[in-house]
Amino acid sequence: MEKGIFYAVGVGSGDPMDMTLRAKQILETADVVVIPVKKAGETSAAYTIAQQAADMTRAEKLEVVFPMKAHADYRSYLQSGALDGVYAALEAGKTVAMVTLGDVSVYSTATYARQMVEEQGYETAVVAGIPAFCSGAAKTKYSLCENEESLLVMPGVTDKTAMEEALGQFDNLVIMKAGKALPWLLPMLEEYGLLEHTVMLRNVGMPDEYIGVPTGETYSYFTTLLIKKGGLR
Repeated sequence: MEKGIFYAVGVGSGDPMDMTLRAKQILETADVVVIPVKKAGETSAAYTIAQQAADMTRAEKLEVVFPMKAHADYRSYLQSGALDGVYAALEAGKTVAMVTLGDVSVYSTATYARQMVEEQGYETAVVAGIPAFCSGAAKTKYSLCENEESLLVMPGVTDKTAMEEALGQFDNLVIMKAGKALPWLLPMLEEYGLLEHTVMLRNVGMPDEYIGVPTGETYSYFTTLLIKKGGLR
């Protein structure tokens, strides 16, 4: 029997209107949709978004738990049997599609899953999605980089030294998962005269979306900062 194909599908930001036609087509024709959750039985933001844009009623649903922890060794975790259901479906010749927020190539757990599946000898493919920082930049008409400007995309920063080095080397910065760093990061940006050149994105595309001046009042895992050293225009 011919084995199935595994698709890692980026569903874009929190707005289902940002999901691509390719993602919709793959999800609507998949035999199995993999739903990543932090704990068994919890809701998945990625699946909730995809559900609003694609009809996945025909597909089997398979939850895979991804404990969202900083510096987690996802490869070791996935080797412990978390993907056994995926392998069984692929062996049965089924098409499997795993949903993930944003884009698969940008800090996505779906990347680890796809790599593991491919290493087991199965065919895989990636469907691009619109990351929240691109969706948010579009909503505020913010140019991430122009002409000869450089751009750095960083994960949640944990220390001031790394941030200082980034500010010294790049013209524009995207700081993802910045929520926990805000207590020291916002004062630092103010000290550098960059706070007024920074846009905060929080829960882009979701009902409680915030796009505007940086504020440390509300914490969210989905907090991103767009920093333009040359100034906003």
